[in-house]
Amino acid sequence: MNKNAPIAIFDSGMGGLSVFREIEKLMPHENLIYFGDTARVPYGTRSAETIEKFVKSDLDFLAQFEPKHIVVACGTASSVGNKVLKKECEHFTSVITPSAIAATKATKNGKIGVISTVATLKSGAFVRKIKKMMPQAQVYTQATQLFVNLVENGFDENSEVAEVVAKAYLKDLKKAEVDTLILGCTHFPLLSKVIGRQMGEGVTLISSGYETALATKMDLEALGLLNESDAPGTKRFFVSDDLHTFCEMGAIFLKHPLNKKEVELAQIN
Repeated sequence: MNKNAPIAIFDSGMGGLSVFREIEKLMPHENLIYFGDTARVPYGTRSAETIEKFVKSDLDFLAQFEPKHIVVACGTASSVGNKVLKKECEHFTSVITPSAIAATKATKNGKIGVISTVATLKSGAFVRKIKKMMPQAQVYTQATQLFVNLVENGFDENSEVAEVVAKAYLKDLKKAEVDTLILGCTHFPLLSKVIGRQMGEGVTLISSGYETALATKMDLEALGLLNESDAPGTKRFFVSDDLHTFCEMGAIFLKHPLNKKEVELAQIN
């Protein structure tokens, strides 16, 4: 395997850019390719069969770049599409396992909360993984689909509407006295401050983006595939629809401007 080959990162839309940003910070010499399936977003409300078909299509598109590693920067694709990923990928890292590991290490009272999309929670992937590592853990879940909509419609974590939605969504998790909360969708780090305010200082928030980036680096080290170049890595962005919106919203996730020259339209099946 070529160490200079790119790491390919994909998501149903733009949320995976939070993972991209963390990977870029941890491994600045790696060549990165990002694919956001913006034509078919969101995955989180689709059937399992449809999600699996989309994941296969995403992987087929990325195969042309001969990546050395795949990062599944989408909770829904990671959980519901796991069978397809295992069949199609030689090496991949998803957001489920790293987040679950971090949560079991962080909790002190054994009460762990998970917020994510409907499809991710229906799959039970987070609960199974946590229970496998910590059988005695009490896991509380809450679907928070509106968080995705808030981020993609430009409502930041200081907005009044974000505060109202967060309070409504998180009240049962507060009552359950969870001391650790997995932000199980890559959009959610952008709302971490409002989520933290609602949950309180005693609750540890687990960012799936950071944990996935860290796990990716560890996986590449174990495989002997880290890029040894001293030069900054290259970056390419692909989307399946609407370059303009991706550039506007992408700047929020990446915390730096994007322009249309940096983003290409992908042809997918």
